[in-house]
Amino acid sequence: MQMKSRWVLAALAVVSIAAWNGCAQANNPSQATTSLMWIATAGDQMVRSYTIDLATGAVGQTGSAVATGVQPQAMALTPDSFALFIANSGDNTIRAYSVKSDATLTAQSLTHTPGQFPVALAIDPSGKILFAVDQQSGDVSSYTISSTSLTLVGSTPTQTPSSPSSIPSAIVVSRTGNFLYVANSATSTVIGFSYDSTGVLTPLPSTNPNPCGPSAPGYCVQVGANPQGLAFSRCAGVVSANSTCATADDNNLFVSNAGSNNISIFTACIQASTTCSTPNGTLTALSSGGTVASCCGPATIMVDPAANFVYVLDRGAAQVGEFTYSPVTGTLTPLSTTLASTGVSPFSGGITANISNTNWLYVTNTGASSVSAFSVSAGRLTVFSSGPILVPGQPTAILVR
Repeated sequence: MQMKSRWVLAALAVVSIAAWNGCAQANNPSQATTSLMWIATAGDQMVRSYTIDLATGAVGQTGSAVATGVQPQAMALTPDSFALFIANSGDNTIRAYSVKSDATLTAQSLTHTPGQFPVALAIDPSGKILFAVDQQSGDVSSYTISSTSLTLVGSTPTQTPSSPSSIPSAIVVSRTGNFLYVANSATSTVIGFSYDSTGVLTPLPSTNPNPCGPSAPGYCVQVGANPQGLAFSRCAGVVSANSTCATADDNNLFVSNAGSNNISIFTACIQASTTCSTPNGTLTALSSGGTVASCCGPATIMVDPAANFVYVLDRGAAQVGEFTYSPVTGTLTPLSTTLASTGVSPFSGGITANISNTNWLYVTNTGASSVSAFSVSAGRLTVFSSGPILVPGQPTAILVR
């Protein structure tokens, strides 16, 4: 059961990082003709680099595959695209790589985590701090980043010492306000932390009584059963006259719940607004539309960086659900009952960050050793007529920039 949870619950920070990178690019629009993509494979313990033709969505491998650790589960890329990190749950390591402009990687240092089974990663907007979730120990570890080197700051538990492991499954960092959120699969909760410039985590102050009970170390909200994915809305914490985020949305946080087949939606108090006079990281469930159905084990959440659409990987049905997003109300509305099919045992996904033309969405299929590719147009996904992209070695984590 533990082995299954490591495989099924992993690689969930990838989408949050991809979504963050999408908004970062949206704030600095360019006439780029290509995007970059990395795919880690658990069967042969390698990571491969690719370029994406933004005009056609065609994918081409660059360079040779580079070794990872055992069972690579999640990836994170620094905002300057200089360093990439991979969490390997099988040997409790994080491998660092330097990144060239053509996406090729050079392996650098290997860091052993203080906990067990790292399954999710997140990097703060400054690019100076890496956070890793260790699933079996139930801790969040903080590291400072210097070039491609990591220095451990410390580990913070996601449950009290007397409680059984919360089995954290996903992590996301706010784009403003120095707040971090962790989804706990075993307790069906999301807990919040603040962090300082050195990477020290502090649990947000708990409400009294704590809605999550005595097992939570601090501020906590209940979500649906077995949460698997976290992602902020497209313009949460981002306002720029030079991007598609010219006005702020409601700073919404989406939580996919595989056990109850739904998505929980919260408004996050991460920046001052009419509803958040003093940013404190608290989460408020939407009074209307705060939970929306999502078929069959929803996990990875992919947020369109250019328009108000959200995609959710339904692992249990091997498909991607399509939703429209209202930046005014925060609600998600399914586009239709016809969903985009993936390959066998889909694991994770990523979306390109093109803000002026067609975007492309990719899903790794561990059971088929392939990647499903889709064009994104007016919110709808259309599978490539040429079929899935073959990737040897059982692909797991994916990161698209």
